[in-house]
Amino acid sequence: MNRFALTGAHVWTGNGEAFDGHVIVSNGIIEHVARGPCPEGLPKVDLSGYSLSPGMIDLMVMGGFDRSILRDDPLDIAKEYLRLGVTSCQFCIGTLPWDSMVKVAENISRAVSCRECDAARVLGVYCEGPFQQPHLTGASLRDYALEPSPETVERLLVDMGGAITMVNVAPGLPGDAEAVARLVASGKIVSMAHSDAPAERVFRCVEAGATVLGHAWDNNSGCIGDSGVQQPTIEHVAMTDERIRYLHVIADGVHVHPVMMRLLLRARGSGALCLVTDAVTRAGMPDGPYVWDDGRRFFKSGGVGRTDTGWLCGSATLLPDMFRNYVNFTGLPPHEAIRAVTGNPAASLGMSDEIGHIAAGCVADLVAWDNRLRVRRVWRHGVEISNVSSYGEVEISP
Repeated sequence: MNRFALTGAHVWTGNGEAFDGHVIVSNGIIEHVARGPCPEGLPKVDLSGYSLSPGMIDLMVMGGFDRSILRDDPLDIAKEYLRLGVTSCQFCIGTLPWDSMVKVAENISRAVSCRECDAARVLGVYCEGPFQQPHLTGASLRDYALEPSPETVERLLVDMGGAITMVNVAPGLPGDAEAVARLVASGKIVSMAHSDAPAERVFRCVEAGATVLGHAWDNNSGCIGDSGVQQPTIEHVAMTDERIRYLHVIADGVHVHPVMMRLLLRARGSGALCLVTDAVTRAGMPDGPYVWDDGRRFFKSGGVGRTDTGWLCGSATLLPDMFRNYVNFTGLPPHEAIRAVTGNPAASLGMSDEIGHIAAGCVADLVAWDNRLRVRRVWRHGVEISNVSSYGEVEISP
């Protein structure tokens, strides 16, 4: 039996609680969590001076470290993310030719079945496409945006359903609410994004079972009515309707202005926000011009990618940096802010009893942070990895 104790740390549980205590791990599972010193008789790992959190969960990954889900093994990408303290990830497929979507989903499905501890756990596929409003696909390929007709939804479930955990349906498309209801009935989580539909259409999708707002404040144009009066957007609905349980935010400081982030937090509280990277191939790589898999050119500068026309094309900011940004932008204490990259995303997938929390019975996916919020040690299923990455580390005031 592989049984040991992590001692001396300031424990962030993933649900907003924090205390000085210890965590006992047995065969990759958290056996016991308690305040104060650890009982004698166990091998101990001294984490004095560190804070200990659940492993981070990224719900929106398309690539990183010069690798792409379109051409590379998802497990190779997941190995790089584990080094950052991201112990679980959900890969994201945008608007692509159908055959490409199916191929990528098959590759991700194989990665889901892998239980090795040298890579982040692959949770499944988030189909951000193809159900997007064509004029709001952003840098995605608008020619492959589709309406969620009953036939197309069934085809999606038949061709890719085994790998899919979450599907985006843009309110305002013909058949939107009906598609949401069918997807929910099949066990999929439904998000809403890439839409400038009026509030009434958003409410229809919510009533049909949509529970997630996809990357808030991105790829919608805002709604100004004929009289020049601001109309409610999908974000305003999410801020006021708690049936939309979780709100995704790309916290790179560019996709969402800090003021807008604070507005979401003020409206819904720290238990509703999930930070997502929307990470592209060049995340974790040097700045400069690059070519996308489809041949289009773009430029990575700082934490974002842009097309040659200046349009944002995913983020290049990694999840530890987004966590630090979130703390800086909102003023939340780290033990509460950590929910947005641990407990909240786990709950949004219905996996709170497995990941995202430091609690008895959960998998021992854990991260030790120093007092500048830098990742220092990482455990995946109770096994400490030896090559923690310094990618994306930015010192902030403790």
